[in-house]
Amino acid sequence: MHVILVRHARPEMVVDSPTIADPGLAELGEWQAARLAEWLVHEDIDHVVTSPKRRAIETAQAICDAKGLVNEVVDDFDEIDRLCHSYYPTEILQTEGKAIWDQVLAGNFTEVGWDTPEVFNARVRAAWEDLCRRMPGKRVLVACHGGTVRAILASVVGNQQASFRTDYASISRVHVDLGEDGIPHAHVLSANETGHFDADRTTTGGPMRGAPEVAWPGRRRSITAPR
Repeated sequence: MHVILVRHARPEMVVDSPTIADPGLAELGEWQAARLAEWLVHEDIDHVVTSPKRRAIETAQAICDAKGLVNEVVDDFDEIDRLCHSYYPTEILQTEGKAIWDQVLAGNFTEVGWDTPEVFNARVRAAWEDLCRRMPGKRVLVACHGGTVRAILASVVGNQQASFRTDYASISRVHVDLGEDGIPHAHVLSANETGHFDADRTTTGGPMRGAPEVAWPGRRRSITAPR
């Protein structure tokens, strides 16, 4: 299974909503999502998973439409701030969202609707392991969040402290297959691809179009290996 991890495109800001903040895409985000779709439509995506948030679903919608697919919502792929009533895009969280950020730095996660890092990492890892065991497609798109993508990549490399940059509407790739022990094994193929913002794509070759993938001689990691 080839997994395409996509961080949602740039969303709107929401401040002090009476309900959990769930913004859709900003104008820039709509452009980013369109560029993403124009790039990925050339790949043989056969299953789409999203978090429950609008920004993730809207990012994947054009790809679903082009492929005739309906997104599967996986609640546990939601972001760490899933219960917060305000949403500040990452680049302004520490300034315009300073009141929330100060609480996070103080470790007061639940007071502002955030999961603790331990709870967040555990639920994302559980959702990821479930996806790997189910293998719902050969080429699966997972549209979610920056923190979620980073947690998955860190789990795959076996280092929860590993740091990965994940830009809006960026692509990261993980290959998953069954080991001789019958347990899924995974390795990272790429992280934070953003070439689709600057380049046009008219076709794909090699494994992107169904040709055999080159066997990976390096050490793959079991999804159940100790972290």
